[in-house]
Amino acid sequence: MRRRLGPEWEAFVAALGQPPQTVIRLHPQKGADLYPDAPRVPWHPLGRILPSRLNFANEPFWHAGAYYVQEASGMSLAVFLPERRPLRVIDLSAAPGGKATLLLGELGFQGGLLIANDPHPARRLALAENLARWGIPAYFVTGRHPQYWAQRYPESFDVVVLDAPCSGEGLWRRHPAAITQWHPSQIRQLCRLQRNLLYAAQALVAPGGRLIYATCTFAPEENEENLTAVFAQAKGWIPVGWSNPPKAVQEVSYGAGGKGYYFFPHRGPGEGFFLSVWQREGTPKLRYGALPWQRLPNWVPLPLRAVARGDTLYALTEAAAQLVLPGWEKETWEAFPLWRYHRPAHAAALLSGVAYTHFPQISLTPETFPAYLRGQTFPLAAEVAWVTWEGQGIGWLYKGRPSLAFTWRRFLSR
Repeated sequence: MRRRLGPEWEAFVAALGQPPQTVIRLHPQKGADLYPDAPRVPWHPLGRILPSRLNFANEPFWHAGAYYVQEASGMSLAVFLPERRPLRVIDLSAAPGGKATLLLGELGFQGGLLIANDPHPARRLALAENLARWGIPAYFVTGRHPQYWAQRYPESFDVVVLDAPCSGEGLWRRHPAAITQWHPSQIRQLCRLQRNLLYAAQALVAPGGRLIYATCTFAPEENEENLTAVFAQAKGWIPVGWSNPPKAVQEVSYGAGGKGYYFFPHRGPGEGFFLSVWQREGTPKLRYGALPWQRLPNWVPLPLRAVARGDTLYALTEAAAQLVLPGWEKETWEAFPLWRYHRPAHAAALLSGVAYTHFPQISLTPETFPAYLRGQTFPLAAEVAWVTWEGQGIGWLYKGRPSLAFTWRRFLSR
């Protein structure tokens, strides 16, 4: 790092000794008006830098899905998404949901379908909760290995995001204990894993589609050296550059025209991050499948598609439903839950752009919000009531049952 940074070395070391900044990404609808005076993240219009870290578990707008707490550098992913829509996107290592919710926000209700994949069951639990809170039903949550996807669905995705497992050097400010786990042998082992994942990710990209490779490490062996080896053998690929990167970003060139971008903590907001993008040559051509769609409940005021599995009714936007992969009905997945256990699912209360008129509304106040989180009882005349904070959905209240705040305690305790 001293050789790479030259005169910036001392500033880099000093920055590593400082506490990390608290950065959030606002929801494009539910949170667009929050924190208007906060400094902006240079590469994302909805990124905000907060003066101090909040107790987010007690923040009503966090529970409403009005923003996501995300490291600033990772927001740069949005710069490299194709402008065309619709898109079928897969995030191969999506948990806990920072990049997945960013992608979902970019797609919105009209822009396509996101496959949020992570092979680890415990991490998928947090991923599903974060996506549900985001309130845009245009996704599936899956748990397959990338090699499985490459074998079953080759050249099927317009955007493939591989946020690869790495040595995590860029996370040391946030997780100091990770420093004790670092060793040069770890980098060598991870390089082999990353290259295998890169080959699988390559196979998934459709003609005209893009592969976005990212890590949170400064190690060139895990970044541009890996990409040089993988794309040296690949034909029909074009590197994608950042036309006007901000000063906080350091550009590196590698291989046959490849461009990579490093984010360092002494240069701008964020921790440590690397990003590089390649595009497969050819004309985009989407494949379509179908699911056995169900009738949408009459209390949902949006044009969605519904599909039932077990005791749960899931929802998809019309744009996402049109991009379901062939054979998808045989896969194991979750999506945005509308109805579960014979009542509206918690996620349905957080749908973006919804104002329910079918249910009575209970507006929480600074005094009643803590009581709701604790699962205390409220006077309730109807069987179900929609709970809100300043017009944003928070959850439900059921007659004769505790509040669904209990649903989130498992997540908040982690």
